[in-house]
This record gives sequence, structure tokens and C-alpha cells, in this order.
Amino acid sequence: MSLYVRSIPVLTFLGSQQTATTGAKVATIGSTNPLLASTASQAIAVNNPQDPVWRATTVAAKLNQLSRSNFDAKLIKVIWDPKRNQHVVRAGSEHLVELNAQTVSPDKTNNSVADALQVANRMRRLLGDAPPLSKIPGRPVSIQRLKQVVFKPLSFLVKGWASWYGPGFHGRQTANGERFNQYALTAAHRSLPFGTRVRVTNTRNGHSVIVRINDRGPYSHGRVIDLSRKAAQVIGVVRSGTAPVRVDVVK
Repeated sequence: MSLYVRSIPVLTFLGSQQTATTGAKVATIGSTNPLLASTASQAIAVNNPQDPVWRATTVAAKLNQLSRSNFDAKLIKVIWDPKRNQHVVRAGSEHLVELNAQTVSPDKTNNSVADALQVANRMRRLLGDAPPLSKIPGRPVSIQRLKQVVFKPLSFLVKGWASWYGPGFHGRQTANGERFNQYALTAAHRSLPFGTRVRVTNTRNGHSVIVRINDRGPYSHGRVIDLSRKAAQVIGVVRSGTAPVRVDVVK
């Protein structure tokens, strides 16, 4: 069960086989209906805190309320709760959601710090284009250091599909705070640190380009990197829209 904001997955709610509904999703802000589930209406009505549909709908209702009240997305934070040993996303003083084994990032990794920041930053960006967070208050220092080790770009290599974005985003703020320039050699990646330079090779034609990561994405299933228009042009992706690529960290 996944919760979507403006057609982008923000949270995934897991449950037992008895309660989970395979493939179901709840949409919030940006939908025709404020709350929309692909499951039967009676499933949404189940007042069971253990049910993933119930939990997703509860969070969606909170986010819709924040959107209607013009809430400042900069007040969305993620903190570490030492008593429960888990991360909690808050909107100001309001509790939004706890991140645990049953409530996770749609792009869950083995790094709970990165996952928690990703959830909070997607909410901040989609509810008000607020700049991303980079730290979690109260998180033990040893765990923060582990995050740096996990993300250290030493042997990163991945194969998948690349897409590109340009005119509709030109001049808009990227996830690292700078303005997007579709004519610069930049790209969006879900987790690599901002400033990381990667070589993207179109495996169809062998053409390569080195780009700098300055944004987050892509959020479409199966895509591993979102190139600027210029970068896509260099390796021949503009006309096709997508292409199979190899991504290597160079710096």
C-alpha cells in the first residue's frame, strides 16, 4: 500500500497477508479526490491501526489538511525518537508518521537515515517546494557517520534506464537549492550526495557524458537517473525520451 502526493510515492505501508492489499495505493494532494484508494471503499473504512489501508488513509488526511491550510513545508522535520528507536516525521509540533518496519520509504535502502530524510524531503518539496534537510536532530553520532560511509562514492556502478527533463523545469529550484539549468550537464539521482560527478553511458550507442548530481529523482519505476536536456542530447536520449545506461561514479 503506497501513499502518493502529486503522483509521486512518498510512503509505503506494509502489513500482514490478512490485511495488506497487493498493488493498492492511496493518492492525496493533486488527485481529483482529496483521498482516493484503488481498494474497495469498505477496506478504507476499516478502523484498524494495523491495517495498511487505514494507516495510509490517516496520513493522507493529515497531508491534505496541511495543504488546505497553506502550511509552511519548511516546518516538516524528521527527528530521532530514542525511546522508540525509530524516526518520526513531524509538521511543526504535529506528529505525522513513524518510520519503522511497517512504514517505509518507497525506495527503501539499508540506510535508515537516508530513507527517513528522503520521506521528509519529498513531503517538504511536494507540499511547498521547501529546501531539503541533510541532518536528523537527535540521531546518534555513530549512526550519522555510518550514513557517510554508506554513501561514499567509491565503487558505485548501476545499470538501468535514464530519462531527461528540461523546459518545464528550467529555472526552478533543484533539491540542492540551486536553479535548474537545462543547458548544464547535471542530473537528478535518488540518493547520491549532491556534487557527485558520474559518467552516464548510453549502452545503445556507447556515447558518454559526465554530469553533476544537483537534484533528486527520477521517481518512475525502473529509471536510475534523470538527465538535463543538454546531457541527454550529448548521449542521444532526447528523441527517444529514455535509454538503457550504465552509471559510474567518477568523483
